[in-house]
Amino acid sequence: MSNVFRSIKDSEYQQILDAVPLIAILIGAADDHFDPVEKEWAKKIVHIRTFAHDIDLKPIYQDLEPEFEKRLNALWKELPKTSAERNKNISSRLSGLNVIFPKLHPRIASGIYEGLLDYAEQIAKASGGFMRMLSVSQEENEWIGLPMLDPVFFEDEEE
Repeated sequence: MSNVFRSIKDSEYQQILDAVPLIAILIGAADDHFDPVEKEWAKKIVHIRTFAHDIDLKPIYQDLEPEFEKRLNALWKELPKTSAERNKNISSRLSGLNVIFPKLHPRIASGIYEGLLDYAEQIAKASGGFMRMLSVSQEENEWIGLPMLDPVFFEDEEE
């Protein structure tokens, strides 16, 4: 675990790691069908973020990548099978981040929050539509803004 996360417990860091595959499932299976294209795109985004992301946030994706597919599959198996129950369960789990974010430096918490929002949008756009445009379903649209998370904003004073 990186030094920027030393203010939180290991279990809380694991909640941050688990948020990524949970969001992939929440958005990807919102329409009750977790498309292989969405799964592959979810994995690819994690890989890209291991080297092309904020330096303080890269460790999240570097720690997650080796176990991502395994963790995604394990979560998929343990979550409820109906989308309504599954989405409620995932929403409850993700809302646990609202307790963790205040323990982190505001810039880090904001970066995680914004990264998760972007991740959700990328998953939603991964399948369907014409050239991935207009591909966000009504079910995905309900969750894409991650309404269970309290917004975390940070304005850098150096700008």
